[in-house]
Amino acid sequence: MNLKPLYNILETNMGRQNWMSTEALWAQSPFQVMWAAILIQNASANNGDAAARALLAATDNDPAKIRACTPEKLADIIKPAGLYRTKAKYIIAAAEWSGTHDDNVAEIEALDRETLQAELLNVKGLGNETADDIMLYGFHKPLFIADTYARRHFGWLGLDVPKKYRDFQTLVEADAGLNWDEYQELHALIDEFGKKVKNQQQWDASFMGGFTLSGTERIVK
Repeated sequence: MNLKPLYNILETNMGRQNWMSTEALWAQSPFQVMWAAILIQNASANNGDAAARALLAATDNDPAKIRACTPEKLADIIKPAGLYRTKAKYIIAAAEWSGTHDDNVAEIEALDRETLQAELLNVKGLGNETADDIMLYGFHKPLFIADTYARRHFGWLGLDVPKKYRDFQTLVEADAGLNWDEYQELHALIDEFGKKVKNQQQWDASFMGGFTLSGTERIVK
């Protein structure tokens, strides 16, 4: 489905979100994106940010330095994120995966989407959404993040949203017409919109009320 009309109405009314700005702590490097994607799981933005700052101060977000940490030491560093013992193991596992590519960002970015996705999903603690966040924001792979906000948003648009993450993603991406910059910005726009608009009444009263999306017969006109 063509996502450009949706992208345009969101950006026109909300402005660019610039999640990838140089001021964003979590977006300073691909590895920082990866650690942040793990730290934010089941954590508030403030707690995830605090843990990310602590990790940066202790390790410079260097995968080699993280691999040198014991799970106990790393858990103590990232304690503000909650579930810190589990997340420490996940971060070390991700750093070990990076090591299989000699921590070479260019080598990782050169992987095709399917290969990178399969490798990330084999890393302990990385599910579909976390892996896709890392692919999109860390390694510049254009893709649609089929998260809870997106599921709710497209449901309000009238889409019969598939239950499975990949099925939803595949349906939306078909002939989407977006480049990498637009995909990463669309994800930010949908999530920021969803934080404010939480029910049908709010949707109807918003600038999205009455908007229709063409490109599939499964969209209700």
